[in-house]
Amino acid sequence: MFELDHVVYFTKKTPEEITKEVSIESLHPVIGGQHLQWGTHNALLYTRDSYIEYLAVEDESVARKSSQPLVQQLLYDLPGGEGFYTLCLRTDSIEEKNIYFRKLGYRTTGVIPAERKTQDGELLRWKMLFIEQRIGDDLPYPFFIQWEQPLAVRYQNLKATGMVQEANEKLFIERCLFNVRNTDQKITQWSRLLSLPVNGNTLRLPNTTFVFQAFNEQKERLHNIELGKI
Repeated sequence: MFELDHVVYFTKKTPEEITKEVSIESLHPVIGGQHLQWGTHNALLYTRDSYIEYLAVEDESVARKSSQPLVQQLLYDLPGGEGFYTLCLRTDSIEEKNIYFRKLGYRTTGVIPAERKTQDGELLRWKMLFIEQRIGDDLPYPFFIQWEQPLAVRYQNLKATGMVQEANEKLFIERCLFNVRNTDQKITQWSRLLSLPVNGNTLRLPNTTFVFQAFNEQKERLHNIELGKI
């Protein structure tokens, strides 16, 4: 079973600008760090068990050379404006999931090692997996992550550094809203990929709900999120 790990907001602002200008439920994002191998950097706003990533290009020359699908999508989408675009699901068995997806007939990138350099120089590591798709206007599938540390250990460390406070843990991403041209088609595709039953126009994960809503514009994307509070 997958859980929502984070949603991705593409922005032209620097992480420093995001931390000063963005406020959600009186909380501000914190600076995440740099993806030196991709030419990107980010700010992060944590919730109880997931987070919002504000992703921006830091070094365009490096980003343009990257074959990483999320970076390619960022470069494709950002000229059209800032906003939520895609999301990431976490798993504890990413190698097995890669084999499973391929048995279902999907082409994947294979498991990709990744890291982020924080402001204090620490390297955080994880593994990623993407379903191969042409970068364009169709709704991208979610991508997948397996962190080096379990969720409880990561959050313990985040609390110790002040990146997660008590107020962060009262928020959760209740719904993720997707604008698509054909709701039946998209929900069927995602249901098959994630092995989730369809309930009307929704798919339910343990920590969020995906809602597919009809929208007649050309580009299909994650449109918005709704936060809940405990």
